[in-house]
Amino acid sequence: MKFRNSIKRALAIMLAFSLVVSFAPKTTANAAKAKIDPFYKTVELKYNSHGDSTYMGAAKTFTDGLVINAKKKAKYSIKIKNTKVAKIGKDKSKNAIIYSTGLGKTKATVYEKVGKAKKKSIGTFTIKVTGYELPDVVSDSVYGDTVMSIGIIHMPLHLGVKTFDAGDYIDNIILNNKTTGIKFDKSEYNVTYSIQHVDDMYKYTDEDSSSDATSTASMDASRDPLCANVDDKGLVTALRVGDNTGLVCHITFNDGTYYDEKLNIEVTDTSIVKAGTHNINNIRDYIVGLDTPVDLADGTKAPQICFDNASTTPAFTEVQDAVNEEMLTYGSIGRGFSQKSNHCTDVYKSTRDKVLDFLSADHEKYTCFYVNSTTDGLNKLASALIESKDDLVLTTRIEHHANDLSWRNRCKVIYAEVDDKGRVIYDDIEKMLKKNKGKVKLVSVTAASNVTGYVTDVHRVAKLAHQYGAMIVVDGAQIVAHRAFSMMGDINDKTDDIDFIAFSAHKMYSPYGGGAVVGLSDVLNKHLPTFYGGGTVKLVGDDWEIYKEAPATYEAGSPNYPGVVGLGKAIDVISDVGFDDIQAHEKKLNKRLIDGLKKLPNVIIYGDTENIDDKVGVVTFNFTDVNTYFLATELNDLGAVATRRGSFCAHPYVWRLMGIPDEKISTYEGCADAKSPGMLRVSFGIYNTEEEVDQLLELLPKAMEETKKIQDKYDAAPEF
Repeated sequence: MKFRNSIKRALAIMLAFSLVVSFAPKTTANAAKAKIDPFYKTVELKYNSHGDSTYMGAAKTFTDGLVINAKKKAKYSIKIKNTKVAKIGKDKSKNAIIYSTGLGKTKATVYEKVGKAKKKSIGTFTIKVTGYELPDVVSDSVYGDTVMSIGIIHMPLHLGVKTFDAGDYIDNIILNNKTTGIKFDKSEYNVTYSIQHVDDMYKYTDEDSSSDATSTASMDASRDPLCANVDDKGLVTALRVGDNTGLVCHITFNDGTYYDEKLNIEVTDTSIVKAGTHNINNIRDYIVGLDTPVDLADGTKAPQICFDNASTTPAFTEVQDAVNEEMLTYGSIGRGFSQKSNHCTDVYKSTRDKVLDFLSADHEKYTCFYVNSTTDGLNKLASALIESKDDLVLTTRIEHHANDLSWRNRCKVIYAEVDDKGRVIYDDIEKMLKKNKGKVKLVSVTAASNVTGYVTDVHRVAKLAHQYGAMIVVDGAQIVAHRAFSMMGDINDKTDDIDFIAFSAHKMYSPYGGGAVVGLSDVLNKHLPTFYGGGTVKLVGDDWEIYKEAPATYEAGSPNYPGVVGLGKAIDVISDVGFDDIQAHEKKLNKRLIDGLKKLPNVIIYGDTENIDDKVGVVTFNFTDVNTYFLATELNDLGAVATRRGSFCAHPYVWRLMGIPDEKISTYEGCADAKSPGMLRVSFGIYNTEEEVDQLLELLPKAMEETKKIQDKYDAAPEF
């Protein structure tokens, strides 16, 4: 596969030179004056304290295009002013490369020397070095029919074991790098593995940047013994607790190209962890605003403890950075004729594939269209799939309003009940499907409750729906940040596959108004949502129009590009942390809070408090003698603890759990005042800690005491 000029230029901006280095650009017989290509007016590099941009490409790619009208007999060199920003090195083929050494800007001067004449400057260009989160370098790692280094990639790994299969890790990077569109086979490359001291891993000299240059330094007897070893198959074995060990994976392709993949290794008492990556233990370092102080009632300030993550989540720092970075190259999506427009269109389209992969959706069977929120997605589905007021939809009494009102205002809706603990009654779903003898068009259920945290067995519901001729729609708002979700069910039984799911990005640490619907392409193509406009049509005449296929028909108007960028990056980070760890962490927080609440007088905890395996991180409760409307306010004023109080846009479900009949509810003026019934909800994010739970439990008695004084004043004692 030949490199295209556009690919070469796109990658070229990742390179630079330092000190003085000679190079041989392409020459011309043209008598025109040699000059720097304006394309290289500013060369952008990336830098991270764990490494630099040395392994971002080959110097030849850069120098070929740097000088225009280069003379055949001339020699050209580059001198970089500030070597604290960029510096010279060499790759294994002895090609000169320039890599970032720190953040900032510096000037680089290009000199021309002809024969014995003094060298003269033909111009300068700027090198700009900005920071990057390590995983960001993956996307441009593989291009053409060769591999240029991926750089230093830190992908999260918390294995809970004493070994780490680096061979499998490397295979996954090379074989499954879907951002490139290049397919490789295991027979095309060979990998050798070596262990180094981390201090030696990222050293580059003016003479040689190869990993061999520092291999002997790792054996320095004055250093602590390395904490891990590796065999020739890439199996890393823990030797002792520590974080001083680095793994170098040297990959050689059959065509002679190569790259090095470098990993930091930390051995804990129970597992091998890739150091410097996202995991439950360090995820707080990647949350925006955690340390931002808020005002307390006594005039002091304190960082907020956020237990309202079922409502919305704070942003990941990577999400914020990615959105800010993309704004520098923002252009119209799909319709522009510019570099920025083309770039944004590529990101927009590639994120669709990322969403499909995140939900284990077959690309041939499903498509993805973007929405503003889960509510928006469910309404678009309802507007498209419901064709008559007589259509019948089956849902349940556990649902959020978004998965109830979207249907009940368009067609007939019937409801399966919940049991006395608040769980969906699957037998009731089957009973109603059987009773209506194939008339149910859609079964729409939540994947996880925003009130009790119960996780619905949606594949069981899908199997029932399909058995009786219905399709299934899933409200995925409360599942995507908490549990792995797959559109595909049993590999040997396609009847339990999911047909449609809608979810929001703001529930998964990307509060930029993004979200997505993943659904069956063939079904979506047979319907149109009641949202029309630009981007949805192929042609429009005076009194006719021809519509495109999904997903375009579901995305009228200018897209929310920041929402899409944030969604894609949030998927990266959550996937890095890993759903097994997220689930275990949330269960631990749930149990700690439930156990602590049980020690308080007059508490009512809703849902099952013993069997909590089928719950995401949500706990709702009340006190028989305390108005939780005022209690939520006191928790915030006294200790900056953010909770949620009310009925959580799931009124019928909340009233059932509280034992309040429908006719009683109709006497209340609303759902958000002190005299309306409601619960207090604590909902966890992956960044919440057991220490924060303890702070809440410690604060509750004082907050309850203050609340009782207030509720007496307002005659607002609870009615249960």
